[in-house]
Amino acid sequence: MEKNKKMQILIISGFLGSGKTTLLEQIIKQNKDRKIAILMNELGGFNVDSKILGNDTPYNELLNGCICCDLKSDVAIQINDLYHRHQPEVIIIEATGVAHPVEIYDACTDPTVTKIAEVQNITTILDCSRYLDRNQLSQTTQRLMEEQVKYAHIVILNKIDLITAAEKESIIESIKSINPKSKKIETTYCALDTEVLELYGERIHEHQVMNHGIQSLVYEFNGAIDARQFVNWLRQLSNDILRIKGFIKFRENPQQVVLFQYAYGIPQYEEEIMNLPLKLVIIGEGLNKEKILNQLDILQFG
Repeated sequence: MEKNKKMQILIISGFLGSGKTTLLEQIIKQNKDRKIAILMNELGGFNVDSKILGNDTPYNELLNGCICCDLKSDVAIQINDLYHRHQPEVIIIEATGVAHPVEIYDACTDPTVTKIAEVQNITTILDCSRYLDRNQLSQTTQRLMEEQVKYAHIVILNKIDLITAAEKESIIESIKSINPKSKKIETTYCALDTEVLELYGERIHEHQVMNHGIQSLVYEFNGAIDARQFVNWLRQLSNDILRIKGFIKFRENPQQVVLFQYAYGIPQYEEEIMNLPLKLVIIGEGLNKEKILNQLDILQFG
């Protein structure tokens, strides 16, 4: 990997059995001359997928839990480990089929990760037949499948050979209603030219990413800020802001570092012992970055 060039992270999302491991096999087969590493997540204590992929591609495993629940804090450790041991150009995260893409993205925004890597895109794979029949599943599972589509930059319509033309149009219309600007690719057995995933270039369709998909920005404060103004800023946040996390100080107690977390509209504050950099990571969909940066500048300098 070129010196000072960040690794790219590709997040592969998709419900159970959609074809995530098959896509991984395609990527590895077509990119033998590139340095790829895999971070695999499995709910059980044994990862069958890693055995299928063999030992030629370096990989780490997160077992007995889900990235978006029990293992989120372990993601940064594993990404750093892969970086220092293998120096890959791309790390592909294959999450368990019940993982939420926002949570996976959130796990990749640890300060130790953002220094060395950035998320290139989220690719969600649909099992077309199962997606058509999703109304037979629980409401929670339906919502998860639809949100895996909503927050994707690329949606792969897999097993397209098993559905009719009319059913395909129904799926495409559904995707358009949930995530109209996503890139849609039709496949059988996830067979595709992996160049369409743009693993090594600039962020995928930069002109579109500004308007859809999960994004993040990092803001660093020089010192303490006013607590009341900060709370007022939180109150006027749009629903597009999904997560905020980081370290801040308030002028009311300028020596105390506070770990701040915000999810589903609920803020959490926790006193931190260490004197850590005063940075906030903001994660959202279609972020108006210029507006947010201006607001944070007012908090800092106002």
